[in-house]
Amino acid sequence: MEEKELIKRIRNSFQAKKSRAEILTGFQKRGYKLEYADKLISKAKFPKTTILLTLTALVIFCIAFGSSSLLNKQKMELSNPLPTTTGNMIALSSNTSQQEGIIDQIEITPEFISYLLNELSAWKLHSNPINFEKPIINFKIGNKNFYSEIGNEIETYDGLSQKADLQFNINKEDLINAINSNNPSTVLKQSITNGKTQLEIFANEAELFSKGYLNFYNILK
Repeated sequence: MEEKELIKRIRNSFQAKKSRAEILTGFQKRGYKLEYADKLISKAKFPKTTILLTLTALVIFCIAFGSSSLLNKQKMELSNPLPTTTGNMIALSSNTSQQEGIIDQIEITPEFISYLLNELSAWKLHSNPINFEKPIINFKIGNKNFYSEIGNEIETYDGLSQKADLQFNINKEDLINAINSNNPSTVLKQSITNGKTQLEIFANEAELFSKGYLNFYNILK
């Protein structure tokens, strides 16, 4: 019997929950030398061991890469794009319709999104260490769309990206209130809890982990 076929049978035996000793006994009964049988078993188990070692090394590399990337990054110093007078008017207004009127007059620009993400610690995100793809987050605010790429800076553009890892579907009022708050994450968490904001996740868990989204996600939980 060819060696490849013997290795295949050994793997089938392992899948059938047979022990190494049982497989060796079977080989001895068929007249195979113990040394040769042991060599075949090692070959049969090698790919699984290699995959495990590779995955372990990959996880360690991702953690090390993320840690080193984070050491070189700092929170950006971005000015709040919301004029101070407008922010004060919103905060002081006790009349809901009056507050809505003030918010309606505000034009959302890319600067609003970059500022909010920076306050939500998105600056801690980093590129995938394997394919070097940057974290990308979409924002859908009514009929206005934006997407942000996070590298050394948070760069926001008009439109939605097909490569986004996740997307915020948020109303204008909650977006402004979050930007106007001393604790934006609390405003967003409340909005998500109330169902007024939806967080859509497009990337798989491995991709999110490799880009450091765990901390960012926990802020919004």
